[in-house]
Amino acid sequence: MKILLLALTLATALMINACDIIEAPYLKNPIDPADTLLKDTSNVVARTEGLQNVLLEDYTGHTCGNCPEAADIAASIAAANPSRVIVTAIHAGGFALPELPDYPYDFRTEAGTTLDETFKISRAGNPNGLVNRAKYNTRFILGQNNWVPAVAAQLALSPRIDLDLSHTYHAEDRTLVATVEATYLAEGEADYSLVVWITENGIVQDQKDYRRTPSHVEEYEFEHVLRGSMNGTWGDSLSAKVEPAGTKIKKVLRYTIPDGVDWNLANCELVAYVIRRKDDQTRDVLQVVKQAFRP
Repeated sequence: MKILLLALTLATALMINACDIIEAPYLKNPIDPADTLLKDTSNVVARTEGLQNVLLEDYTGHTCGNCPEAADIAASIAAANPSRVIVTAIHAGGFALPELPDYPYDFRTEAGTTLDETFKISRAGNPNGLVNRAKYNTRFILGQNNWVPAVAAQLALSPRIDLDLSHTYHAEDRTLVATVEATYLAEGEADYSLVVWITENGIVQDQKDYRRTPSHVEEYEFEHVLRGSMNGTWGDSLSAKVEPAGTKIKKVLRYTIPDGVDWNLANCELVAYVIRRKDDQTRDVLQVVKQAFRP
């Protein structure tokens, strides 16, 4: 019996010592897992700087013969208000469908189609647009002749939020990392969401333009074309609660450029904006900022 007890004691001791040897390195010298997330290391920042900016969404299509005139109006508004009026051309609806053989390109995006279906823009006919997704003279969907006064009305408002935007592109991983810092200039509601788009300038494709004869323009240059959203149609919540003025919230987004796309990244821009989103009928754009892509 004594021999048996001695053997059991020795075996127990060996097991305890063995466990100490195995566990001690993990308990005494914890090793943090390597941080493999790609980061935004840029110090180039686009800022709203206490000014109210405007998002002008031009809903369009390459078989819409009146749309090039609307695009020119949008461009002139942006030129008159540099960095404060940010135009995005959203190709959606029937006029955006590829039409062989003259209009084969497909400009449509998932986000653009969802927005068009939600706000029923193309049902009202193109060209039409939204100005900060706000009403002007009781109207929400605005024709091109209302864009100038609607933009002026929005520019005159006091901003509720400021945005800073920077980004870094990791070419070896085809990954874009964007950083957006939102500063609440007034008390913010719990329904603010951040959306970040990728747009592209200088796309040369076919467009119908009724101002020209023939109306089929084979080398039309498309500007501010929505290519995709980094975080979906409705974005990510900034905060789940009411935030006091002075609150700063930073969001980092990562997006892999899809394989097979023909985007010219050197001509792309990032557009970051904050909306109020109580449901999918979201309207108000509270602030917007853009930055040229830095491949």
